[in-house]
Amino acid sequence: MKKILIVLALVAVGGYGYLHFSGLLDALTPPELPEYEAPESAMWLNQNWSNDARYWYHHTPQGTSTVPVPYEWFIALEQPQLFAFSEIPLFKASNYMAQFGFIPSPAGANYAQAENKEAAGFTESRSGSYTVDYGYDYYLGNPDGLPVGFALTRGQKDPVTGGNLPPQLGFTCAACHTGQFTYQGMNIRIDGGPATINLGTFRKALQVSLAYTKLIPWRFSRFADRVLGENHSDAERQVLKDRFDLLLDSVREVGEVESAAVDKLMAEHGQIAAEGFSRLDALNRIGNQVFFHDLFAARSESFDPAENIALNKVPVNYPHIWSTSWFDWVQYDSSIMRPMVRNAGESLGVAAKFNLVSSDDGRLFDSTVLIKELSQMEDLLAGPDPLENGINRFRGLTAPKWPQNILGKINNVKARKGELLYNKHCKSCHLPPVTSGEFWSEQYWREINLPGAKGQYLKLEVIPVDEIKTDPGQAEVLATRMVSLPESLEVPEPEVKDGWICGGKVGTKTDKAPFAWALAYVTQKAINNRYDIRGIPADERERINGNRPNCVRAIEAYRARPLNGIWATAPYLHNGSVLSLHEMLVPAAERAAKFCLGDREFDPVKVGLTGGCGKGLTEVDTTIAGNFNSGHSFEHGDGPGVIGPELSDDEREALVEFLKTL
Repeated sequence: MKKILIVLALVAVGGYGYLHFSGLLDALTPPELPEYEAPESAMWLNQNWSNDARYWYHHTPQGTSTVPVPYEWFIALEQPQLFAFSEIPLFKASNYMAQFGFIPSPAGANYAQAENKEAAGFTESRSGSYTVDYGYDYYLGNPDGLPVGFALTRGQKDPVTGGNLPPQLGFTCAACHTGQFTYQGMNIRIDGGPATINLGTFRKALQVSLAYTKLIPWRFSRFADRVLGENHSDAERQVLKDRFDLLLDSVREVGEVESAAVDKLMAEHGQIAAEGFSRLDALNRIGNQVFFHDLFAARSESFDPAENIALNKVPVNYPHIWSTSWFDWVQYDSSIMRPMVRNAGESLGVAAKFNLVSSDDGRLFDSTVLIKELSQMEDLLAGPDPLENGINRFRGLTAPKWPQNILGKINNVKARKGELLYNKHCKSCHLPPVTSGEFWSEQYWREINLPGAKGQYLKLEVIPVDEIKTDPGQAEVLATRMVSLPESLEVPEPEVKDGWICGGKVGTKTDKAPFAWALAYVTQKAINNRYDIRGIPADERERINGNRPNCVRAIEAYRARPLNGIWATAPYLHNGSVLSLHEMLVPAAERAAKFCLGDREFDPVKVGLTGGCGKGLTEVDTTIAGNFNSGHSFEHGDGPGVIGPELSDDEREALVEFLKTL
């Protein structure tokens, strides 16, 4: 009944011009959100970053326009409420954004000037911790107190039109790679950890807020007062209204084409694994952004970018990113070797503006990607060479240590027993503990035997899906997805050697290519374009590229990584289908078949999440493809998916206790 009243009210105040929107009822109904109770206190764990560097990382831009309206419009929007007995709060309010899982962050031009830092968890100075010599070319701090991972960018040109862009609002790396959990009233925050956000409900709420602003005159009046100032003229208001309508119409046009394609795919596919809190189908979304949205203007009789749309049906838990700079393959699924291709590709995937439409003025492959800033972010994550002068430790962002003063002391007797079990059952895939001397031996660190590569990197085990038997969906994306390409991009056919693609066949051109290769190719073109514009010399380009070639691979397998900090990364498996470390050590059939994500209360005994359900949370049904919680099982017998014997309760407890120490 409430939904119907909302529609009737909007039709009454806005006329009938909005009725051509498909799914009117759903389009005008705000998403259901979980209740939010502010924590009693907050704390950032010490992970070797200075607070100044941490704040810079949280809010320095990478050139994205993830939010599809200018920055000044977003901060003027109201929450999607209609029936309120008092002033409608702003969309950007911290307690509202927290309902989507975003972490509140203090307002300020930089860390030194940020307000209420202690309340935001910055409880120690850590002035001697690691930092980099980052610049302020685009960094403007967090002037309006937006959450961690939101960044303001100004002073850029639109690579498609060549015109000046208004200040933009986009995600930076921290939006998806900063973790949090709550325990007994304290909110623990973890840099580089998996985000708890729900981007789907955020997008839906923003869509409804924009629709209400468009349709309700007095709501638009308040919006105009905030954007233009209360003394603006009627002419200024009309110009703003025209710009607002034009932008929404252009977004709607693309959205309607995408929705039609998705509806067709859904009819063919049926039920799919849903995204939600803590999970996103990131690879397919990047593919849809680059090869549909960025190619939308290239539509012609011979090329239809809608053919490139894929369902977002294999969500993954946001991967944690400490130590990854030193892996031989830096992408979480072991598909990308060059760090800058991973980073710039991520930036393009969260809507950096990218010109993939042929033009006569040389702007093809131009973008708003901020290469220098991405390089500085990578430097901050990586730190100096961990093997330098026999130091043998990661020196950038380090894994979080179990906070014994908050979560309880580690039982060292049990942990020592657990270490023996780890060496017996886990070490062969996940390598020796990072704290051991063996981890840093030549056995596990190698040079990459390819032209242009130098330095030593950690060689990780890659386990075929047929062996590990976890959900195969995400591994199949790069192995099977193809994309159509306009001739103007001149993408060469891939040169495949032993399953790797490190370049294209000279003198060739293709109109259909494997997704992994097409993304690597156009991303490197975007990178080279920005290198040229910023005049970066060849030797510096190689350093920024990580001293590694632009190689990709698409294999149906999953990577086993070191388990340093694993205690802080629930839910588990690549798709977030297992709630705790305890559940990772039981027979797969005994794991929870259904649970919910979004409640961030931490269980320090089982080490993970409680999985309780409630209003606005995300239900995970592990019987649906994409959500399978099978494989990586400790049980009697052997065969695919069984990685160790069934453990006793005491053995499980001991192994969990040891994992807390990593």
